[in-house]
Amino acid sequence: MFAHADPRVRPGSLIAWIVIAGTVALVASPVAVLAWSLADPSTEVWAELWRTRLPSMIVETVVLVAAVVAGSVALGASLAWLVAAHDFAGRRAIGWLLVAPLAIPGYVGGFVWLDALSDVVGARGVRSLWLCALVLVLSLYPYVYLFARAAFADQGADTVAAARSLGAGPLGVFLRVALPAARPAIAAGAALVAMEVLTDIGTVRLFNVSTLADGVMRTWFGTGDAGAASELATALTGAALLLVAADRLLRRGARRSRGASEATMPRRRLSPAESAVALAVSLGVLTVALGVPLARLVGWSAETIRAGRAVTVSGGIAHHVASTVVLAGSAAVVCMASGALLALAVARRGRIAHALGRVSTVGYAMPGPVVAVGAVVALAAVDRRGWLPDGYFLVGSAAGLVFALVVRFFAVSYQGVEASLEKVAPTMLESARVLGAGRVRTAVAIELPSARYGVLAAAALLSVDLVKELPITLLLRPFGIDTLSTWVWQATSESLWAQAAVPSLVMVATGMVAVGVLLVALERGAEVVS
Repeated sequence: MFAHADPRVRPGSLIAWIVIAGTVALVASPVAVLAWSLADPSTEVWAELWRTRLPSMIVETVVLVAAVVAGSVALGASLAWLVAAHDFAGRRAIGWLLVAPLAIPGYVGGFVWLDALSDVVGARGVRSLWLCALVLVLSLYPYVYLFARAAFADQGADTVAAARSLGAGPLGVFLRVALPAARPAIAAGAALVAMEVLTDIGTVRLFNVSTLADGVMRTWFGTGDAGAASELATALTGAALLLVAADRLLRRGARRSRGASEATMPRRRLSPAESAVALAVSLGVLTVALGVPLARLVGWSAETIRAGRAVTVSGGIAHHVASTVVLAGSAAVVCMASGALLALAVARRGRIAHALGRVSTVGYAMPGPVVAVGAVVALAAVDRRGWLPDGYFLVGSAAGLVFALVVRFFAVSYQGVEASLEKVAPTMLESARVLGAGRVRTAVAIELPSARYGVLAAAALLSVDLVKELPITLLLRPFGIDTLSTWVWQATSESLWAQAAVPSLVMVATGMVAVGVLLVALERGAEVVS
């Protein structure tokens, strides 16, 4: 009866498709349940939200996102052009140090500058949308900087030479040639910045900015109304989808600006005076974005430790570090393992498989509060089925929290591995198969080792994101899991800046190590993924 089975349907291929379908269904489920709720919106809830603060939240969210994206693009692209297209003393060190502010969460820089500026302009004057935007720009511009620097460095020498032969000066080459050619890469970085602003709750709360993400948090904690929080989360989902659509539109038609045989753009040697200006600008940015926050945190930490106040009701620094390491480590391991498995299953399987793979990354386009609400709805549905042993529930468990974190950051691991696998020469894979290596052996012996720097870069980015992640952990953490970010949140909510310094400094130090690993991976050939 099996004589006429289709020989083209191989067991390995069938397993790969099962892996693809299962992973996509699992990772995309929290967003899917929220999307389904749009089919039956609660008119009473929406009417109440519209009568209260929804209009002002929409306005402040739009203004804040626009301001931070504009500032990050202007600062990140300018610094990237300075480093990529010019040669001056200290350029290499400055080039990598400009990525370091990525390790400082916006809410940490926020309370540092809030305290520093309160003595100058007063507490009322410093809590404004524009200062909030400035703090977020200082924390998020490295996203644009990384993408833009890679794009500028990859531009061809012939294109720049042609522009200069037509009379374009250095500024003209930047504005009329380099910047338009790097538009897709800059758009990718800007999209990441916009997503980070949409999901931020710590910084906006410090500066009394009422955004949609903050509205989800206030509704969840203030009223306990899961329905209203879900409805508001759908509005936030709509905003995120608009950003994704805009990003794809801006990146449409992207092409590499340099042929395989064309030399890269030569760097222009700056004069001593120009080098001094370049150093002054770069060091000025580093002082504001990195130096002042670090100095303030070190001073406060020393003061707090001397006074014996480096503890909370949950315990000391060791307890919070252990919780953070276990939580972030568990989520990172699950993310990297499942992301690599999906990337290997999708590799070279056609457009449908790649389209399904992209669906699995939708969580990264969703703000943290949205993912948290969707995860609760999805996990509660599983709990109601009674599939787990008596007394076990996913909602309010560590497993449920790890699941939500994986949904949110799965794209980082998947896209990092996928981009590296695409660089593996097909001839290497064909040679392995000719020699009798199966699909699994080929993946273990050739594909994953070839993608090691992409895996390393993805793991480093995951570490930065997971250690400083706040909204999902704050909404879903079970009793006994007190991370460094929640310690900072609790302390800053009561304006206890000094008590927030120790956990903030540990987070920054961890982020610095991860950023260092990321830079090593990028130097060895890993790509910045989006």
